[in-house]
Parts: sequence; C-alpha cells; structure tokens
Amino acid sequence: MRPRRRLSRTGKHFTIIFVLVLLAAWNTGINLLYVVVSGLASFLILSVLVPGFTLRRLTVTREAPPAVQRMERFPVTVAVQNRKRFFPVVSVRIESSVRSGQSLSYIAKAHAQTAAVFRVSERFERRGVYPLPPLKLITTFPFGLLETSVVVGDPVEVVVYPRVLALRTALFDQLPATGALPKVAGGGGTEFFCLRQYLPGDELRKIAWRPSARAGTLIVRELEQETVRHAVFMFDTGRVEGLDDSDFENRFEDAVELVASLAVTLLQREYSVSLVTPTAQVEDGEGKMQIKRILEFLARVQPTHEVAGDAFFRSIIAREARGAAYFAVTADAERWGRKLGVGSLHVLDPQEVLRA
Repeated sequence: MRPRRRLSRTGKHFTIIFVLVLLAAWNTGINLLYVVVSGLASFLILSVLVPGFTLRRLTVTREAPPAVQRMERFPVTVAVQNRKRFFPVVSVRIESSVRSGQSLSYIAKAHAQTAAVFRVSERFERRGVYPLPPLKLITTFPFGLLETSVVVGDPVEVVVYPRVLALRTALFDQLPATGALPKVAGGGGTEFFCLRQYLPGDELRKIAWRPSARAGTLIVRELEQETVRHAVFMFDTGRVEGLDDSDFENRFEDAVELVASLAVTLLQREYSVSLVTPTAQVEDGEGKMQIKRILEFLARVQPTHEVAGDAFFRSIIAREARGAAYFAVTADAERWGRKLGVGSLHVLDPQEVLRA
C-alpha cells in the first residue's frame, strides 16, 4: 500500500514561515533571504523523501492464539521486520488501523535485516472468525514536519468463541431432564476393580502376570465398568417473528452463550454431549476435544430464516430413544413449548439460568 502523507502541526507552522520568507525574498530581492528560503525548502524536500524511504520494505508478522472467547483480551506478538540491506529504521510509531490515535508501540531504531518485537493485546466483541486488524506504521522522521503512514498486515485469523460463563452446578439437579439422566455402559473402563481367576474367553492383555506367577495360575485384572451420561442440546436457530433485528440478535447471542456454558459445564463433569440445529449437528463426544468442537461450531452458527423441520424433531425422538436426555435452547421458548409439548424435554430460557 502506498504511503499517506499529511502535514503535522509543526509542519503547518513551518510552511507558513516558509511562505512568508519566500514572499519577503520575492518583494525585497535580498540574496540572504533567498539563501534562507533555499534552506527551508531543503527541509521540506527531505521531509517528503526520507519518511517514504524509512517505511519501505517493512513487513509485519503476528502470532495470536488460534481461538479466544468473546470479550476476552488476548496477547498478540508482533514482529516488524526491516528488510532493507543497509539502512536502519528510525522513529516509527505503531497504531491499530481501527483505533486511530491509540499508540501500540514505538520503534526508536531497528537495524537492517533485524526485527523489532513487541506484544499488544486485542479483543473482539462479537463471536465468529475474524482477521486481526492491520497495523498503521507512522513516522515523522527526520524533522517532524510531515507525518507519513502506511498500513500493513498479515493474514492471521482468530476464531472467537462465545463466552463460557460459570454456572451453578445445582442447576442440573433442579432441571427435570437431569434428575434421572441415564448412565450408559461404555467399554471396559480404566479404573482397577479386583483380581479374579482367568476364564476362557478373557482377553490376554488383562492377565496380571506377577500375581499369576505368585499364585501358580492365571489371574485377570478386572476393571471397573465405565458409565457415560448423555445430554443433547437442541438449538433452534430460526428467526422469531414479531421481534426486530436488534432484539432478536441479543436474544440469539444469549442463547448461543447459554448452549456454550451448559455444554462445557456438562463435558467438564464427564458427560457425553451432542448439539443439533435444524441445519447441522455435532455428534456425541466427551472431553476437551468435544469442548473444542462445540465451541468451534457455536462460533460460526448463524440465525436461519427457516423454522425447525420434521427431520429436526425426528432426531430429537431418536436420541431420546437411545436413553439421552435433551434440552431445548431457543430465542423463542414459547414456540418450542407449543411444538414439542411436555415430556423429558426442558426448554431453557437464558434468563432463568443462575450464574455462579
């Protein structure tokens, strides 16, 4: 991008003095005044040429976390590389291109083929996927008469998750769907339960060889059976009739944060959680990877104009038949109540959730 130039306050005063001296020399014809005019003109010429050369061949490289939460400040490491072979960079101020006037850092001097590294903090107010805003490099070198700036950036994107709010765990005991949330057997487990004699058909990898050697017969290590509790969030992303865009947007964002907070809380309590919307879904999963998958999905989810269709509700019934408890989250809880009726479904309203 080409540099932009504007006179600084000092430069404006200097220009007025230059014009006055030039007029005086023109009217009087005094040679000494012409010498002064030529000296002042050299200052102006250097102020135009030198800053452009100073900002040439400067590149910016930034490192940021791949994902952050909305409204959360996060560090960004910035390296301004001087790629000139011989000449240094002197007196460069760094600003954000979206927050004009807010200085982020200052480079007093960076030698040729070196980089000035510093750290700044950023924050995104909305969830989604956003590129880091470009940086503005500004210099008034050498005389402070002309401010020259250039906007530079690099293609770094950050996934902005919805906020995960702390919830009181008593909430899950109070909801009808969690009171009798089933536990489903899942595999051989990892916790030691007891030792017993080997039976035909037992897996050889379960044999405890040292106890077997002491007992003179094969001994098998029995593991405690794992149990998994399943929870399904049915998130209706359809728009609500009768609400203007700003009201619906606020209610929709509250609903997204509610799903994120509840899902993360349940996953941290060793639940298996899945998420279904009218247009997409996140299959059952557990642990930290499932937290990442759900937050990645919620960072990108957008309202739809279509109302949840029959396939959406058939998915609800199928999951309930497998012994999963499910929760409906929507910006229009009243419509869900009319559509689905009663049963194990509990329609969650963001206003009713108690935060820690």
